[in-house]
Amino acid sequence: MITVNNLLKKVPVADGELEILQGINLDIKSGESLAIVGVSGSGKSTLLGLLAGLDVASGGDVVIDGVALSTLDEDARAALRAQKVGFVFQSFQLLPALNALENVMLPLELAGVANASARAEEYLERVGLEYRLTHYPSQLSGGEQQRVAIARAFASRPRILFADEPTGNLDTATGDTIIDLLFELNRSEGTTLILVTHDNRLAQACSRRVQLVNGRLETFL
Repeated sequence: MITVNNLLKKVPVADGELEILQGINLDIKSGESLAIVGVSGSGKSTLLGLLAGLDVASGGDVVIDGVALSTLDEDARAALRAQKVGFVFQSFQLLPALNALENVMLPLELAGVANASARAEEYLERVGLEYRLTHYPSQLSGGEQQRVAIARAFASRPRILFADEPTGNLDTATGDTIIDLLFELNRSEGTTLILVTHDNRLAQACSRRVQLVNGRLETFL
């Protein structure tokens, strides 16, 4: 599904270059769940962004379904993401002017899905928000907002779902609910789940874990 070959990421700093990622090699199989763990500043979110084609590597490559991201321009990477990828973010990233149903519908409509409203409602029901369809983000708790974000991510039926600290802004009980939802949908949809987390409960729920230390994959847990 995803192959990472000698991936590098450097950024310019005042006295030269800072290496954020150094020689990352990784194979991720279709349908598996992978947790990327490590202390703050170890390069976890940078790696996630490179795997998803949101950022461009300084060297090496990410290959998704046989397509090397280095061969694609920005528009082609965006098209690949629209076709294959979903996202769940720590900060939810819901549009405040749209209600829950509209937030889930919007990417479906942009993708030309004919039954966008019905599919959005189906996935909101699957995350237990059938009575909150017309509520706006400001009217929802943090856990409810994250459930809307999960419904939005899965409603496009992506082959790969990336999640960046999806329980980071939630209390323990709500975080447990979100973990259960992620893996329930992961199993039922057969989605490949790749997440960055400091949450040991979430990491332990994954089928595989890798640890980043100072920009290198040091440990397979």
